[in-house]
Amino acid sequence: MHIADGVLPAWVSATGWAVTAPGVALSLRKLPAEEVPRMALLTAAVFLASLIHVPLGPTSVHLILNGLAGILLGPLAFLAFFVALTLQALLFQFGGIFSLGVNTLVMGGPAFLVGWLSRRVPGLRKPLPAGLLGGAAVLVSGVFLALALSLAGEGFVSVAKLALGVHLPVALVEGIITGLVVLLLQRLRPEILVALLLLFLLPAPSQAHRLDADVFLTPQGIRVEAYFPDGTPARDDLVTVYCGDQKVAQARTDQQGVALLPRPRNCPQARIVVSGALGHRAVRTLKLASAPSPTPSQPAPPPGPKKEPFPWRGVLSGLGFIFGLAGLILAWDTRRRLKDLASSGN
Repeated sequence: MHIADGVLPAWVSATGWAVTAPGVALSLRKLPAEEVPRMALLTAAVFLASLIHVPLGPTSVHLILNGLAGILLGPLAFLAFFVALTLQALLFQFGGIFSLGVNTLVMGGPAFLVGWLSRRVPGLRKPLPAGLLGGAAVLVSGVFLALALSLAGEGFVSVAKLALGVHLPVALVEGIITGLVVLLLQRLRPEILVALLLLFLLPAPSQAHRLDADVFLTPQGIRVEAYFPDGTPARDDLVTVYCGDQKVAQARTDQQGVALLPRPRNCPQARIVVSGALGHRAVRTLKLASAPSPTPSQPAPPPGPKKEPFPWRGVLSGLGFIFGLAGLILAWDTRRRLKDLASSGN
């Protein structure tokens, strides 16, 4: 669901920012201080939920929770998604700064629509309608994502269709989650429920869906191993080798996430771009001129799953930032109210 920088044309990314920036400014202006703690909790839940990566076919999907956030926060859910996506772009390089506007519209736009509808039709905040809204929000995000990717060129049309299809099971799961959460809200305080949701998401044994790649110079050519941080091979991803701005070779990864491409001639440094589904992208450089000449006795690096430790430091930093920001806003508002009380007493 996160589109990386460089995937979309510049005018699409600029248009996304042109719509997102006023929306964020308006949300900040209308944000009541008493809603800040709830927004901080839900922003943290969204931040963690999208770190849960589930392989599905040649790509991966994650929870979005935009329907649930819209029901609990109203139109202000748009701001929660902007904060969460900004932290993910800065801490984990999910998406990008230039594509942040489009990513916010893709995930936060449906949350805004759900929040606007649920505030004007109170009956939609009952468990069954809320569950339907939660599932519909994911489908709308899938449509927005497919539309954005289709604007990237003809090469992304098939990816856009895949993006819409793989989010059908996610919509079903999120519809059930949203309905159950709204049902539990009738018996628990919202703050307690969201805190429990955070405790459930934090220890989840899942990894983020950033696309990684290792490149090697072998006697057979350039070997590329593409994978997700949980060790899942990135299958059937497009690998392109550039010498400067000229494309010199292209291939797709196999079932082990490996691609072998010929070594370009008269090229001191190659740039290897791995383009995955749903906008995932990894770029690596490989020096060729200074590389030692390989010999037949040098074996190719053995393929195998890579696995990175869960980024606890980044997650805790993001949560600390969210709650610290909420505390600063509350402290500022409390000080302002005390001054108003003091002036009214005089």
